[in-house]
Amino acid sequence: MQKLLIYICIVFLCAQCAQVTPLTGGKKDDTPPKVLTYKPENASLNFNTKVIEVQFNEYIVLKDVANQFIITPQTKEMPDIQASGKKLKITFNEELLPNTTYKMAFGNSVTDLNEANVLQNFEYIFSTGSTIDSLKVSGQILNATDKKPASQILIGLYKAGANDSIIYKDKPLYISKTDGAGNFSFNYLPDSKFKIVGMKDQNKNLLYDGSEEQIAFTKELISARDSQRIELTLFKEIPNKSFIKKSFSPEYGKAYVIYNKPQTSIKEIIAKGLVYHTLNSLKDTLTLYYKNKFDTLETYIRYDSQKTDTLYIKLVSAVGLDRVTKNKGVKYELKTNISSTLPYYSNPSFELSFPIDPKNINKDKIKLIEKTDTIIKNIPFNLSVRQELTTLIGVEAEFKPETSYTLTVEKAAFTDNAERMNDSITYKFKTTAIDDYAQLNMKLFFPKKENYIIMLLNEKEQLVNESFVEFSLNSTSEKIIAYKNLIPGNYFIKIVEDVNKNRLFDMGDYFLNKQPETIFVNTTAIKLLAGWEIENEWIVK
Repeated sequence: MQKLLIYICIVFLCAQCAQVTPLTGGKKDDTPPKVLTYKPENASLNFNTKVIEVQFNEYIVLKDVANQFIITPQTKEMPDIQASGKKLKITFNEELLPNTTYKMAFGNSVTDLNEANVLQNFEYIFSTGSTIDSLKVSGQILNATDKKPASQILIGLYKAGANDSIIYKDKPLYISKTDGAGNFSFNYLPDSKFKIVGMKDQNKNLLYDGSEEQIAFTKELISARDSQRIELTLFKEIPNKSFIKKSFSPEYGKAYVIYNKPQTSIKEIIAKGLVYHTLNSLKDTLTLYYKNKFDTLETYIRYDSQKTDTLYIKLVSAVGLDRVTKNKGVKYELKTNISSTLPYYSNPSFELSFPIDPKNINKDKIKLIEKTDTIIKNIPFNLSVRQELTTLIGVEAEFKPETSYTLTVEKAAFTDNAERMNDSITYKFKTTAIDDYAQLNMKLFFPKKENYIIMLLNEKEQLVNESFVEFSLNSTSEKIIAYKNLIPGNYFIKIVEDVNKNRLFDMGDYFLNKQPETIFVNTTAIKLLAGWEIENEWIVK
């Protein structure tokens, strides 16, 4: 037995000695390329050559130069940039401006060949004059709607005497981009004044393409000698010209007219077969309801302050409708606020896919049943409906908290002269408890006596409540707003200074030198707990 153990140990040791292990190749290279020499030297004065050569300590490659490389002031033509072995070569294709300091920023485009280590923020500076300009400008851009930093925004400096239209026609003299915190900076600037404009340059043409892009600007010229940080607000202009982007009919009886901007001056709509029309909450989509009309809906939309629009909206044919009717009929589709639960303080409601005359609602075909323990009973209710064509219907009853209900809408409860009717449907739901919700009393101290729009947002930045505050000259500048029946969670307050009192947030206008209306955002979350009533204060600033 002892000899056997000795043999096993010898075999094991031999196996270990014979094991082959791969070569590691040494420590991985994680060092970016290093500059050995510049020709001419970096920060050269009286620069008068066409070619710049930069020698590195290892082989290099260029990546995404078109987006990473920036030269300021801008040249009419981009210089040729080539990487050859360990050398970077820049060749100019035009005469440079006299007595001017140039900066070439390569961003993160220079990397080594083997491991792609990035030489971050590599720059080369030179002057065609006897000095290098040393003034700086810095600042931050915030989004107008939420005051969050705006990243990857192009910032341009233009000559002080340039026309406002230059941002549409010419590239900026000096350009920069905002970082993730919305910050930007320019350096090596001359002692001059500039027009400054920021833009979300979506097509990367270094030009402002109107309301399709976002813009930020200051009313006054900026001076490179002024060391104060500049704050800009980024917004999307409302187009000056109103036009219809699209019009179509998705189904029999309904057509949409979609505009490029909100409509506030629609005066009259004329179309054969038109029975009803609505404008959505954003006022940019018009819904037309029609009947007994096929093939084409010839529509005339008249306005208070612009030319009448004439539309020819393609509709389903009579043959096509007959085919649909034979297969499944033309239905009243119902959208409802009912899920498995319904807030105890709320009422069930329906939105119909087509307007209905109240006299065509058969209330006897709608049943509401309450179930408590073993008791099941029908309970009385009223229908909340306008006395004219409508698409909205409410069911009003004395609903109890934490109680189960069944609402049944039988077939043909909603009809349209036998052309269209609803299918039978049943909704089962339970009302919530009173203590499922939180209450909030928000005390707000306003900076001045203006008109304000108060928006309560949940943690998903969804609008929960919107209210309006007006101040008289002899009132205090504080208000308490009571919010009832809020779902527990984190909430935020956003306030718009509604200068023109139209109860809308108004964007700015570049040519009118008009900034967006001021927005205040309370970034500190208000935490609400179920069954609790919370009091909170905010000094608005």
